[in-house]
Amino acid sequence: MKSTLTVTVSVLFFALLILGLSLPAFHQPSVLAQGPVSLQTTATPQAADGTSVIGSTDGILVMGIVIVLIVTLPLLFRKKSL
Repeated sequence: MKSTLTVTVSVLFFALLILGLSLPAFHQPSVLAQGPVSLQTTATPQAADGTSVIGSTDGILVMGIVIVLIVTLPLLFRKKSL
């Protein structure tokens, strides 16, 4: 009885979670249906020399390697000590 209740509650929870996360994606505000909205455009600020390169992913790559090492190294050392 308890396992049936647990399964029912978890299925209901995940169904409501999926429903709650997917319905806002289909909601169209009535403001957009009234016509075009005037937007103010601003000039793109100029980057300082040498600080950033558009499309450079070196920092993302380094951060990904660091995260992988943080996760895998403790697992490797723990298995060797057993």
